[in-house]
Amino acid sequence: MTASDAHPIRTSRGSELRLRFARERALLSLFDLGRRKGFGLRLARLYALGVCLCYAIAISLAHGEHRRAAIQSFVHAALVSISWVVGSLAALGTAQILAQAPDRDGLRALALARGFSDRDVLRARVLAAALRVALLLGVPALLLVLVALARGESLGWALVLAPGVAIYAALFGLCLALLAEFSAALAPRHARALLATLVLCPLLLSQAYPALPNLPAAFAELLDRLFALGSLLS
Repeated sequence: MTASDAHPIRTSRGSELRLRFARERALLSLFDLGRRKGFGLRLARLYALGVCLCYAIAISLAHGEHRRAAIQSFVHAALVSISWVVGSLAALGTAQILAQAPDRDGLRALALARGFSDRDVLRARVLAAALRVALLLGVPALLLVLVALARGESLGWALVLAPGVAIYAALFGLCLALLAEFSAALAPRHARALLATLVLCPLLLSQAYPALPNLPAAFAELLDRLFALGSLLS
């Protein structure tokens, strides 16, 4: 095969990858439109903004000998608050939207008419919801890391926290999106109640049986380890 023969193949493969990426992006955008309509997601966005603003002011006002420790505790507290209040509002809102039959079936029919499969639709629904939750959590958290860095926190701490927070937000969003999709599919009329049950029941049972795994405890431990690692480099 000559170089001139190989060039069209490479070009064709590049065009195919670009086309596939554009189609996936369009499919995600289609399902993300539904996410933005929910009242729970709008409320979650406002709460995340408020938490970010309040803790940014607290970080800016921190001073004294233990300023760095105070700044780290402010960022940690903000992440905990955003995780469970914003995450809960976003997940419940997503479950409600996913359970709405007209929107669910209409968007699915539109995607199928464009040549996507049911597996593509399911993947896009979950990823769109996960991305929305991850952004609601990750963006304010990363902004607070930048504020902390501007207020004198060490670069090493920020270099650990920034990618760690991004990974934490992505995992958090994916877990809640999967639970929301499962709840909406299993109990469309009571999707939010089922979602709350799936999260809260293991948490309550763990009070009597500490060895029982539960989602809040798992993410709380992940967050604690992330900040412990960051504090070693501060």
